[in-house]
Amino acid sequence: MILTDINLFTRLHFKFLEKVSPKSSARKALNLWLTPTPYKPSEPEMLCLQTAEMKRVLFKESVYQSSADTYYTLYTWGSGPIVLLLHDWSASAAQVAPLAQHLVRAGFQVMAVDALAHGDSPGRQTDLNEFIEVIKDLHQKNGGFHAILAFSLGAVAAVMALQQGVEVKRLVVCSAAASIDTYLREFTSAIGVSRQTMGRISTLINTRMRRNIKDFSIINIVPTLGMPALIVHDKHDDVVKFAEAVTLSNLWPSSVLLQTEGCGHHGALAHATVVARIVDYIVGTQRQTGDVGLDIGSTATGRT
Repeated sequence: MILTDINLFTRLHFKFLEKVSPKSSARKALNLWLTPTPYKPSEPEMLCLQTAEMKRVLFKESVYQSSADTYYTLYTWGSGPIVLLLHDWSASAAQVAPLAQHLVRAGFQVMAVDALAHGDSPGRQTDLNEFIEVIKDLHQKNGGFHAILAFSLGAVAAVMALQQGVEVKRLVVCSAAASIDTYLREFTSAIGVSRQTMGRISTLINTRMRRNIKDFSIINIVPTLGMPALIVHDKHDDVVKFAEAVTLSNLWPSSVLLQTEGCGHHGALAHATVVARIVDYIVGTQRQTGDVGLDIGSTATGRT
């Protein structure tokens, strides 16, 4: 839902539409909010994904699709206690696939999923409610998880799934915002509309999803989860500011903040040192209190 590739024409179109028909501008923005952009995996990500066993899991019909045979695509590696990897909005399982080989070597079965309308899963539109339902469906079908690692808006879906009964022993949250307002502000800034239109979009989201958008602010949930977490966030993340991670950490009992520097928003899983810390946390060999800083610096590679 955070857009980084909006062109000038689209911004000018929204500016014009906002002046002549504010309601139409908000409706068009809602349509864009619900429409993930296709993800372009890097070559290393694709190579990791290709080593998985892939299957399509039938799922209840999406409210955005008329077909009765809606499915999500599931990728599986290894055997053992299950670690579920969840991608960001407008990404796919390929984004988190590079972590799988490290977790398999540590003795885990690793699952990654393409959310509806993402990656290989069908559809053009979806929402966070459906992302949450996919997580709950996987939980029910597999009898629970040892751990979940989730990226940005995938982390929002994961935390809400935990609130709704999904159970894990370890949780890793990467590059996530504390408040859903952060995503909405970045979205409306990207398309160049006013705060008034942002308010209209928020109201339309409430109606479409049949719940208040404020419910998706995980800062209101994490103090009540009763479980620790590893929060991974880059100091110079230019998509979700590092201050969001600090806010989460301060209000999340027993959380550990792993601060990276040089990874950007997307790059943490491309670095062996960061991955090693994550695996140690999931295994349970890393201490569960006290913050940690990693300066990746000039060695950073991959997505930023």
